[in-house]
Amino acid sequence: MQHIDILKKKIKQLDSIYLIHGDDRYLIDEFISKFIDTFASKDLRDFNLNIMEEDGDLASKLINSVKTLPFMSEKRIVVVYTYDLFAKKVKDIDLIYNLIDDFPESTILLFVSYNKPKRSLKVYKRIKKKGEILKFESLKYKKLDNWVEKKIESYGYKIEKKAIMLLEEAFNNDLQRLDSEINKVITFTGEDRLITKDDVQAVISKDWLVKENIIFDFVDAIGQKNTSLALKLLADILQEGAEAKQILGMIARQIRLMLRSKLLARDGYTVDQIAKKLNQHPYPIKKCLKQSHNFSIESLEMALEKLFESDCRLVTGSDQKLEMELLVINLKEAI
Repeated sequence: MQHIDILKKKIKQLDSIYLIHGDDRYLIDEFISKFIDTFASKDLRDFNLNIMEEDGDLASKLINSVKTLPFMSEKRIVVVYTYDLFAKKVKDIDLIYNLIDDFPESTILLFVSYNKPKRSLKVYKRIKKKGEILKFESLKYKKLDNWVEKKIESYGYKIEKKAIMLLEEAFNNDLQRLDSEINKVITFTGEDRLITKDDVQAVISKDWLVKENIIFDFVDAIGQKNTSLALKLLADILQEGAEAKQILGMIARQIRLMLRSKLLARDGYTVDQIAKKLNQHPYPIKKCLKQSHNFSIESLEMALEKLFESDCRLVTGSDQKLEMELLVINLKEAI
């Protein structure tokens, strides 16, 4: 069942127990918020909604909350944010087993886990048998495109495909950041109801655009063995206020993406297939594959080793500017 379909049900039709988990915190939080808005009357939430976090006394608190009768409502809703419950055996777990097995019809219980639950645990198996398990995975490629488009449409706007690509290139599938930047774009665009790539470029974090472009050009310069240009670009990004460790991380991410894309392309994967496998939009993959023509697989692996060595030296207190200059020389030799 689609998660959204649950919100269309009547409260009587809902399961009594849900385990909500996944690697996308934004989608989980959004679902919980909509669930509460749909099924918990605002006027009676003080009586019929209980939100708690797992602690050492979870079992007794949970039993008391779940067995409290609703006030002027068909059901109470209890939300529990868990940490260890679905990772290992916890204190008084037998009491929670008994509660699940003999669960009152007057309450709906939502367990929330931002971590992957262990399916081998009895508590997981009991919930699967008695209730429903909802998994929220990070959105990829077409699903991510659709999410951006629908988010824009919810404000009464439309968006060009190239504008979607730029947003995803900048923030990948970080829905929290995408939501924030979309709000900025909507505010900036005003009465014009079609959002273009230029609109997005004018609004999204200038800091990101400047640094990403410099890093891309830097890696290009290394591939062409243009030491003087590489040094100039490093000086530029340091002047933008970036820390050496941040620069190393950005370079490593670009090199790693190139390496993984190149390996998959060698194995016969298309650009779209690589994008899906690496959870990226096809546009940066195309750029990476084009850029990777100046690099062998071995040289990219060696470059990652050099980056790791530089990072270790920075941890021990090496001078940032000197280390960045040394990195250019080491990368040139590796390539």
